[in-house]
Amino acid sequence: MKTAIVTDFLNQYGGAEIVTHQIASLFPGADIYTMIAEEEILSTYFTNHKVFEHPKLKDSRWKRKHYRKLLPLYPTYIEDFDLTGYDLVISSSYLWAKGVLCRPDTLHISYVHTPIRQAWVKYHEYLRNENDIGRVTRLILRYVMNYLRIWDVSTSNRVDYFIANSTTVQRRIESIYRREARVIHPPIKVDRYKNKYKDCGDEDYYITVGRLVPYKRVDLLIEAFNQTPNRKLLIAGAGNDSERLKGLAESDNITFLGFVDEETKTELTAKARAFLFAAEEDFGMSPVEAMALGTPVIGFSKGGTRDYIREQINGRFFDEQTPGSLRRAIDAFEQQAFDRETVRQSVTHFDEKHFRRQIKTFIDEKADEHGIDRK
Repeated sequence: MKTAIVTDFLNQYGGAEIVTHQIASLFPGADIYTMIAEEEILSTYFTNHKVFEHPKLKDSRWKRKHYRKLLPLYPTYIEDFDLTGYDLVISSSYLWAKGVLCRPDTLHISYVHTPIRQAWVKYHEYLRNENDIGRVTRLILRYVMNYLRIWDVSTSNRVDYFIANSTTVQRRIESIYRREARVIHPPIKVDRYKNKYKDCGDEDYYITVGRLVPYKRVDLLIEAFNQTPNRKLLIAGAGNDSERLKGLAESDNITFLGFVDEETKTELTAKARAFLFAAEEDFGMSPVEAMALGTPVIGFSKGGTRDYIREQINGRFFDEQTPGSLRRAIDAFEQQAFDRETVRQSVTHFDEKHFRRQIKTFIDEKADEHGIDRK
């Protein structure tokens, strides 16, 4: 079974790339197609695969540096990949990867992290809050996004079967594409975290980890902790919202750590009193990683958190993205004792091995239904 895997980018290693890596591990001989790939990512995670970058981007330093500015071009670029000759195409898509052109007899399964977020559920927030785009660009983007929405819906017909990373994304696929989707949650290294800092005690701080961009709503955490100077907040991560966020912090109970390596992130999270998550996220892997370390999560009650936070078992919800709602959730959290082993056990079903088994079973079933020889 000749297989191709298509993904949006391989120039960083975040949630979508982790999923792509795990899928690729199930198909060691598969070719991989992507817009841009960084050698460090390829040499670390995709050594057993031939990776094809888009030729218009591969040899252009300017385009690689300013790839975010090329938004209107990607729907055409993704259609440039010639996938003739493949029996199976698996796309890992949060932007345009699902829009590849396949032969009618090719089986195309798309793992969707979300329909294009900037064009759909975060459209108005994106235009309003992104602080690195100018007024003219913002005006142009209104028309670009309109085109993207039309293209995104029309290309959903190119997919035979959808997989969603959460029940939230499953509902988006049903609402936007009018298609059904199977939910298979992203892979988390639960077993690897099992004995990591197992006996450490709670230290007197809260933590959040992730990219510092507007939709993550780290500003909400800062405002809440400005109002409670007796509580400590650690913020780990970097991004284009960093300077604005630092300007919001009014006291020394809030500490910006910048980018931290994996070991430091793991240790700080394991020792934290709780992990804070204010975004309405598609899924959100960092909170589940925190739970795998035994750290409870206080998270916003909309989005992917609904798939893993269990109140009074592994965390608490807050219902409004306001400092007051978050403070009340923290107050309630501090009145309850959480058992770290119970928190760990609550997320064991998110482990990588369960993800790989579910993905492999789903693909094998659909390949058999389509009469594809899996040898």
